[in-house]
Amino acid sequence: MPKLLSQTLRLTQLYKSGVIRHHSHAAFSPSELTHFGALASTWWDADGPSRLLHQMNPLRLSFIFDTIDQYQIPGLTRTTGLKMLDVGCGGGILTESLARLPRTRSVIGLDMSDGVLEVAKQHMKQDPGLVFGNKLQYELCALGDFPVPESKSFKGEATEEQRFDVVTMFEVLEHVPNPAAVLQAATERVRPGGWIFASTVNRTVAAYLTTIFIGEKVLRLVPEGTHSWSKYINENELREWFIDNKLSVPGTGENWDVVRSEGCVYVPFKGWQFGGPRNLGNYFLAARRRE
Repeated sequence: MPKLLSQTLRLTQLYKSGVIRHHSHAAFSPSELTHFGALASTWWDADGPSRLLHQMNPLRLSFIFDTIDQYQIPGLTRTTGLKMLDVGCGGGILTESLARLPRTRSVIGLDMSDGVLEVAKQHMKQDPGLVFGNKLQYELCALGDFPVPESKSFKGEATEEQRFDVVTMFEVLEHVPNPAAVLQAATERVRPGGWIFASTVNRTVAAYLTTIFIGEKVLRLVPEGTHSWSKYINENELREWFIDNKLSVPGTGENWDVVRSEGCVYVPFKGWQFGGPRNLGNYFLAARRRE
């Protein structure tokens, strides 16, 4: 049995072993960009290659706001709404949905694929509310290159208003060469009491069979080559990255709590649903920065 199946490894250990490769600015690899760029023209086809993303979108939204409501953080109850950053936004399926919500103050979508981001910008123009609402903008940029808010406080820290209330990374970490760097970059852009929401896939035999063998090769629910099993990240590895490493945002010394994690499965004719073990296949995870 492959070593990765017989051991529980942290992200730092994976990085050292070479499974998670180094890449400047935590960027997508050229092959990943080429793959997703080829899907640009069909991104908004709900019955096309990105249909599973369309079907997952309601689950993403409910996970974000149900989690925030459940933990009732006074600092996040803004009259002006939440300031959000969507990392790896692709064609903007989630980003647009967030921007339409009255609870949202503003949304920035980041992606490194010029072709896919152009699709997002063109699709946004179909909704006058998005065009003239000034709540949504897209940036062709890696998260590591996206500016960290400049300091205005005497301690040399970015102020609360400069950072984001919510950073989302759905179906992103399994596509980058160095997910630890992406996570670190995300933490530096979240304000005290703010959130990181992520979804990815466990590195298990079951996940390989469902997402790659059946999903790509047999049923062709997604284009072949979309996933790489070696890049999958076990739920306990992602959890331990936040907990065991005592991660802190530079200049603050404040740590993070993993407050929610849910397994999710794709049910034919019903779509994505929460359920099943969170350490088996796909899962969602929410981490909150301590105030």
